[in-house]
Amino acid sequence: MRTLNDIMFPGHFSAIQTAGNAINPIVLPDDCKLQEIILNPHTVIDAETTFDLLKNGTDTTIDATLASASADEVGVSLDLGTSAIHFKKGDAFGMQSNGEQVAATLADVCVIFRR
Repeated sequence: MRTLNDIMFPGHFSAIQTAGNAINPIVLPDDCKLQEIILNPHTVIDAETTFDLLKNGTDTTIDATLASASADEVGVSLDLGTSAIHFKKGDAFGMQSNGEQVAATLADVCVIFRR
């Protein structure tokens, strides 16, 4: 069960095998921090794949990592490491693939922020 302080936004990648493929930016309604990213790939992941996390269009230098051999059509929490990204009301969050995946892959994503 999630706390009422969590804000969830859906997103979609059309080709995570392509570097720079991104979800639409998310403009945040409150001060918050990135809590979790859940990704559901539509193909088995054949290589560890990283995603740049953006704040107001600028790379935060923090990557989210999707492990190799993640199953097809199964939601997986991305590894965000130990760094936290904080946002102010009106900031934009973005996410783009670094393209390590070989097979053509669509993916749905849920990005969770905590107030």
